[in-house]
Amino acid sequence: MKTFPQEEKAIVRKDFHELWDSRMSRTTVLLVPLVLAVALPILFVVLINTVPASEINGADQMRKLLPEEARGYSLRQSMLYMVTNLIFPVLYLMIPLMASSVAAASSFAGERERGTLETLLLAPLGVRRIFHAKTLGCVLLSAVVTGISFLAFAVVVSVGDILLGMPFFLNWNWLVLIFFLAPAVTVFGVMFMVLVSARSKSYIESVQTSGYLVLPLVLLLIGQMAGIFRLGPLFLLLAAAVVWVADALLWVFAGRSFLKI
Repeated sequence: MKTFPQEEKAIVRKDFHELWDSRMSRTTVLLVPLVLAVALPILFVVLINTVPASEINGADQMRKLLPEEARGYSLRQSMLYMVTNLIFPVLYLMIPLMASSVAAASSFAGERERGTLETLLLAPLGVRRIFHAKTLGCVLLSAVVTGISFLAFAVVVSVGDILLGMPFFLNWNWLVLIFFLAPAVTVFGVMFMVLVSARSKSYIESVQTSGYLVLPLVLLLIGQMAGIFRLGPLFLLLAAAVVWVADALLWVFAGRSFLKI
């Protein structure tokens, strides 16, 4: 491919191998999606279908958070709707955020820590093309992990929908989340970590700094559960637009930071 030469593909493959060879990076990339997209959904589906309705504390208060179209659901159906459409969209965004952050930390801070960055800069590519190859590799890895995670999540939740006689969970919120907001969050995680890696002394320090990226998602989840606001398609589109603008700005600053090496 003319737009992605073999030399840049070689850099991407090298970064993939180095990330996979790192136990910490490999565990994070695998464990976070496994917990958020598989284990937790299975746990919620099992609990919703097995716990007696009388033991679900605060159910009436939680049902007040549901939109009008879900007000006619039974208690168990309401609980599944709530976790599928109020809780898991925010948790799902943590997957591209963490996957991209870990990949970028390994690709940039890890390269510097291993002492191989100077050797890589001697490659006949130019600093700008090396930067593009490394960032694209991180974005691709996160996109693959995010896509597989959603497929696994969809299977689990679809089983819950069938058990409770509910319609398929996929709606406009999820479509906007998958095709607009999640990619924007992926790029943001990579660009943020490129800037952080330029100032970090080690890979671990970079990964620890990435924890700050989760705080907005935590606040988003708390705001929803408190009834302060509700995530709708327009809200998510606006959020995606804001993040994409931030991505463009971070791309410029991250590129300049890397070019100064």
